Amino acid sequence: MPDRGSKHNQNTSQMESTLLNGRYTADEAEQLLCKLFQVKMDFHASKIDTINLPEEDIKHTEKRLRQLEHELRGMIHLMKKGSYKHVALHAKLSIEFCPDYFAK
Repeated sequence: MPDRGSKHNQNTSQMESTLLNGRYTADEAEQLLCKLFQVKMDFHASKIDTINLPEEDIKHTEKRLRQLEHELRGMIHLMKKGSYKHVALHAKLSIEFCPDYFAK
């Protein structure tokens, strides 16, 4: 059952959930962002380590890892540079349930 922050239209193959929607201290915001980005980076790293990916996919995954690291560093730098005491974070997760496009 979806929580209060989730919306699911029974007539479509989509669902949305509000992941973050609030004001945090700068330290809390940094912790949340680091943990969120780390989960995504770990996911990409595990794909390289555990799945026999073609070289092209490995290069794409490595590029995405560098991009995530760069984005995270940029966000943290801006928070620290501005000496902000509080930061509002808003993140909505949109899920689209797709037919199996790998099926032949």
